Amino acid sequence: MPQEESEAGEKSPSDSESTREGNSCYRNSRTGNSISDLAIFNYCLGGSTERTLLLKDITSSASNEEILEFADQVALYSGCSHHRNQIRIAKRLIEEGARFWNSISQDNQHVNWESVDFEILRKVAGCRDCMTKENFEKMWRWLYPVAFALSRSALREMWSSKSPTWIEGFVTKEEAEASLQGPGGSQKPGTFILRFPTSRSWPHPDAGSIVVTYVGADYSLHHRLLSLDHIYCNGEMNMTPLPEMLLAEPELSQLGRISTRSR
Repeated sequence: MPQEESEAGEKSPSDSESTREGNSCYRNSRTGNSISDLAIFNYCLGGSTERTLLLKDITSSASNEEILEFADQVALYSGCSHHRNQIRIAKRLIEEGARFWNSISQDNQHVNWESVDFEILRKVAGCRDCMTKENFEKMWRWLYPVAFALSRSALREMWSSKSPTWIEGFVTKEEAEASLQGPGGSQKPGTFILRFPTSRSWPHPDAGSIVVTYVGADYSLHHRLLSLDHIYCNGEMNMTPLPEMLLAEPELSQLGRISTRSR
């Protein structure tokens, strides 16, 4: 079964620090091309803020091949293969995010969000009626990995499924818990809901992952993280469909329904 999920985001004392100015210190001094061991070291030991700044620095000048090599090296030396996907999507995430913000802001400092229906996006961005560039970047770092995950065949099929509805849109932890508890008490043990955790934003290694919220045998609620690495192995999709993998777990027996939806 996937690991128990914590809603706390990744923290580190280095989150308050910034990377060095410029990208020269992240170049191999001998060739001037490859990303240096210093960058790998800083990424492995850094927190989310430092990793974000480091990736912005590196992707501004590194080639796609260098970024892929950097991703493999970080995965190797950190002992966490989940970092690989976040680094691989970094260049597109940053570039497309900048273009999208420029297109909606039109050089304004704030964007009106009164027409936005997704309450979960407001929560992730940390704003209400108006959104600044900082708010947008917070939202984008959560939304882009989710969209990337949904573009892959296993989750795309589940997202599109209507009978049954495997993923009922963007729901918060609180909405999932309220739906499983209900006014008459908790639903039967084994009832579960799939959701994207709002505490996992790029470049967190688990950004874009799925959380299974379910009723345990003792009628208490549990949250377990399902990494994309459980679905894909070396870039290839697991031969067992994800719904079958979920229902094969002894703790899970039937899909729950969301009482309030954000889809």
